[in-house]
Order: sequence, then C-alpha cells, then structure tokens
Amino acid sequence: MKKYNYILIAFVLLFSISINDAMSQRMRHSSPSRGGGSRGASRSPSINGGASRSANRPQTQQYNKPTQQHTGNTNSKDRNRNTQQKPSTADQKNRASQEHNNRSQGNTQQKADRSNNNNNNRSGNNTNINNSRTNVNVNVNNNVHVRHSNHYYNGHRGYHSYHYHAYHPYYYGPRWHPVGFFVAAMATTAIIISLNNQPYYYDYGVYYVEADGGYNAVPPPTNIIVNTLPEGMETLKLNDDTFYYFGGAFYTKSGDDYQVIDAPDGAVIKNLPDGAEEQEISGQIYVVYHNTYYQPLLQDGENLYQVVSMEATDSP
Repeated sequence: MKKYNYILIAFVLLFSISINDAMSQRMRHSSPSRGGGSRGASRSPSINGGASRSANRPQTQQYNKPTQQHTGNTNSKDRNRNTQQKPSTADQKNRASQEHNNRSQGNTQQKADRSNNNNNNRSGNNTNINNSRTNVNVNVNNNVHVRHSNHYYNGHRGYHSYHYHAYHPYYYGPRWHPVGFFVAAMATTAIIISLNNQPYYYDYGVYYVEADGGYNAVPPPTNIIVNTLPEGMETLKLNDDTFYYFGGAFYTKSGDDYQVIDAPDGAVIKNLPDGAEEQEISGQIYVVYHNTYYQPLLQDGENLYQVVSMEATDSP
C-alpha cells in the first residue's frame, strides 16, 4: 500500500514540475514584449515555432507613422489629380455656354457676310436709274430717236413734255401672266380662237399657244378678235377715236367684240405690265414693251406713259 502511495506522490511531483517549466517558458517568451526591456542578441525560439525578432526592429508606433504620412500624401495627390483632370459641373456648363455663344456669333456673322455679299453682287450687276429699284437694266439705244410730230393729240400739238419717272410693273392679278410664262394645264375659262390657222387660247387678257407639256404665253396677235375684256381695262380717248387697253395690248371695238390693234401713236396710258425694259435714247429714258416705245410724263400730278414713234438714226 505504501508502495502505491509513493508512486502517486512521485507522479504528482513530476506533473507539477512539468507545469512549472511550461509556465516559466511562456513567461520568459512574453515578458520582454510587455515589459519593453532590451533583448539579447539571441533568444530561444517561440513556442509557436516563429522566427526570432531582430533587436533593431522599430516599434509598431514608429513604423506606422511613415505609413500614415505616405498614405496622406497619396490621397492629397489623388485629390489634386482629380481636381485638375475632372472639371466641375459648373465649369462644364460655362464652357458649353461659351462654345454655344461662339458658334451662334459665328453663324450670325457668316449670315451677315453672306447677305452683304449677295446685296453687293446684286447691286453691282445692274445699272439702276433709281435707287429704290433693283434688277432693272438700262440699255443705251443709239439706233433710234424720237420722231418729232406736229400732230395734235387731244388738242395738244406734238407729244407731251418728257418727265422721267421710274418704271414699276403693274400687277394685274394672279390670272394674268407675262409673255413667256408657261402653264402645264389650261384654265377651264379659256376660249380657243383661231387666226391665220393658228389656234390661240385666250384667258383673262392673256394669249397662249401649245408647247411641249403645256402652254406658253405670247404677245397679243394683231387683228385677233375676242368677245370680252377683263375687268380693269382702260378706256382711252384720242382725238375722235376710242381705244381700250389692258395688259399691254390695245383694242378697238369691232361690233360687240374687241380687236387687237397696234399701239396708236400718241395714246396715253396709266400702267405698263411686267416684261418692259428701260432704254436710254438721246440721253433720256424710255420704256419699251414689245417693240412699242413709251415716253414717261407727268400730267395733273399723275405719272403716265405716252406712245411715241421712233425712227432710225442716220448712219455716220
């Protein structure tokens, strides 16, 4: 019995010694870190089998300081780089607004330049005898001159005194068309009149002939007879004769109808249609419409035109 007691006591002592040794090793391993004392050049390996630390290793607090400073500089650089490369929303709006204004100003200036160039080209291509008129050419005609007449025209000997006024084409309405005008389809109100085996289509004072794909307006053919004249015709008194005028054509009565005649010498009218041109003859401006010459005049404060005869100028 005593033998077993000795064995038990010996086992307890060995177990206690083992525990003390283990605790001593652990205390030796951890106490330098907690105490902050100096370390020797060599030491026993840790219980975890890790490598021994160098005695010159910086403390954790000292090691983290440069790391934090480096991180702060990096963030500062990143912020600067972002600030420089990425403009703010306000800057983008301002830049877009400036670009839009620049483009608008550029477009406006280009339009103004184009308008000025077009105006300069138009004014340079034509010789205008009146600043308020455009695209009216004044040709000099040295081949004819006014034939001075001693005839009496409504009690006035010879032509009326010359008085220049600008030629402005008279507008006879949307149904009237000048010579050369093309229509693809003839109006249902037109009537067909034949003269010298040539059919004409007559509508609202205008005469047409057939053309490829439609009809062309032509000068009123002399001696053709129509049964009516449009509203707005002028009635002219010249000495003892009565004439009728509409759209550049003169008529005389033929029974109940109207017959186209050549322009009577000395007749005075109020309006000339589109298609006439001004010519300078002997230093004065006359208006020519289908080989008929008109002298501008002023009568009772009204601008009028008088038919005048021309004769050829003698060759030198």
